[in-house]
Amino acid sequence: MSRKPLTVGVEDVYFCHWPVDPDALARAIPDWLTVERAAGDAWITAIHHTVSGVSAFGVDLSDPAQSVTVRTYVQGPESQRGLYFFAAFTTDPIASAAGPLLCLNYRDGQVSRRDSDGKYRAERTLDIGGERALTVRYTPSDEPATAAPPDSLPAFFVERFRVFGDGPLGTGFVGHVGHDPWELGPVEATVEGDLLSVLDLPERVGDPLVHYSPGNELGVSPFKPLWLD
Repeated sequence: MSRKPLTVGVEDVYFCHWPVDPDALARAIPDWLTVERAAGDAWITAIHHTVSGVSAFGVDLSDPAQSVTVRTYVQGPESQRGLYFFAAFTTDPIASAAGPLLCLNYRDGQVSRRDSDGKYRAERTLDIGGERALTVRYTPSDEPATAAPPDSLPAFFVERFRVFGDGPLGTGFVGHVGHDPWELGPVEATVEGDLLSVLDLPERVGDPLVHYSPGNELGVSPFKPLWLD
């Protein structure tokens, strides 16, 4: 049986999606990518999650960790749908060191998760430069999580299998991420902080949308120059 080059297990996944101005977002991504819109807007998403494990060819590389990734939704030079990551934060030093191999821009920040005794089941935070950039408090519904319907807005956000990255001198790279359909469930949540401003990203133009997933397993293939895709 063949083993995936890199497998990442994620659990307790909270998605926070902000609508942003498409023209402003276009200025924040490489010029060889095109902003992809949904519901008339461009979107930036912060994903706060627990990495349950990372393995390479079946060998475990890390212990559970807390992570935040910040991404947007784009099309490549041949209209391939994918993701572009602005930043990533993690409590796992191995993942941080491997960031360049994954075209993830790991940055300094403090990521935490704690169970709550109050209205919400859990609280997740992200501090950047000593500033509280993001706080989410949430309680997932008891309803079962289900796969998003095709062509729905939730599917636009989560059913992505390409990741685009930029290298030196404007070099474009593409990687492929395999996964089963994401199962999403209702969640009661509050979102605080000005993450987009802290990261010098376009301002939001509306209230955030939120989704919750109990988890998934991601099989990551090696990144390669875009012209080889």
